[in-house]
Amino acid sequence: MRNRKKSIILLLSFFIVIFLSTFFSSSNKSSLKGDIVVWTNEYYYDYFLNIASDFEESNKKVDIKVVLVNEDEYINKIINSSDTELPNIAHLNFAEINLVKDKINLINENMSTIETYKNNFNINRLKEIETNGGYYGIPFTSSPISMYLREDVLNSFGYKTEDINTWNQLIQIGKDINIKSNGKYNLFSYKDKLNIELLLVAQLIEGNKEISKEEILSKISGIYNEENTTSDNYICSISGLDFYKVLSEGEIEGVWECKNPPSINIGENRLFDLGGENLVALNEGKNSEAIKVFMAFASTNKELLSKEIIKKDFLPSSLYALNVQLADGSNIKGSSPLLVLMNTIERAPAITNIDEFKDIILQFINQEV
Repeated sequence: MRNRKKSIILLLSFFIVIFLSTFFSSSNKSSLKGDIVVWTNEYYYDYFLNIASDFEESNKKVDIKVVLVNEDEYINKIINSSDTELPNIAHLNFAEINLVKDKINLINENMSTIETYKNNFNINRLKEIETNGGYYGIPFTSSPISMYLREDVLNSFGYKTEDINTWNQLIQIGKDINIKSNGKYNLFSYKDKLNIELLLVAQLIEGNKEISKEEILSKISGIYNEENTTSDNYICSISGLDFYKVLSEGEIEGVWECKNPPSINIGENRLFDLGGENLVALNEGKNSEAIKVFMAFASTNKELLSKEIIKKDFLPSSLYALNVQLADGSNIKGSSPLLVLMNTIERAPAITNIDEFKDIILQFINQEV
């Protein structure tokens, strides 16, 4: 009888262990499920393939399809697609968001994601996508603007990079070098037009809320115009990561130094992170929870985002991913451009008059389109 009781107890114990193991195993599995379609251009395609694979590994019932769309067709394809043809997730900057904001879903739901990861993003990036009751998306990339100066040319004409802190100083030195070199060197690259416009609009609005669009246009044309731009032999580039990449690959002649961009007046803010990409939900379907979780995962995955920095493909908005150091070549002097750019992402203050900034930039873009 005693042996029988022992057998029953052992049998019950066995079934309890099996039940608890099965229960906790099921509880630990992700409850997320469904299909997610992501549209991306060539700049982020490899990243989304990798991040989708990682996400699917932990969420076996989620299937993510990453679709490559040509950059030149990207925003127009979104604009011209019906609601049912839209992807679940796309990446858009603040100007593009303005064009398709009626198509964007999960605006209120993004609030909880932002609150969870609030310390992971600079307030400046959050202000760009803030709207009543929520956020249009989750910050994905950042576009810090810096100033690259041709140190060897400056030195050969008696100047130092430390001599340039304001736009007026930059313009005067550029004119002097252009004259003394008999036109061999000019000030700006013709590729920097949009960066200079973004930067100057932000600076001018910060300094004077009542400034008109006409006054801003006049200020910009006084700094950036055909007389001081060239396709090569320029001494200054107002740019970001893209210039650093070609510089580090030895594709540009000379010795360069990276600094914060010039201000209008001495002592004013020189840190600006303008126009990065954001992950937005365009078609939530029945998978809103999976979409929301994947957007947060893709925007904050420290390991994969850090790899993109090393490759110099893009700079993430995620502050936790910015702990990266790279060795620069002999053609780069002073602080590493990467450190200058990452410092801007971390410390750039929010633009006080963000709505005015957006309105004027959108007017510029609409004129060019």
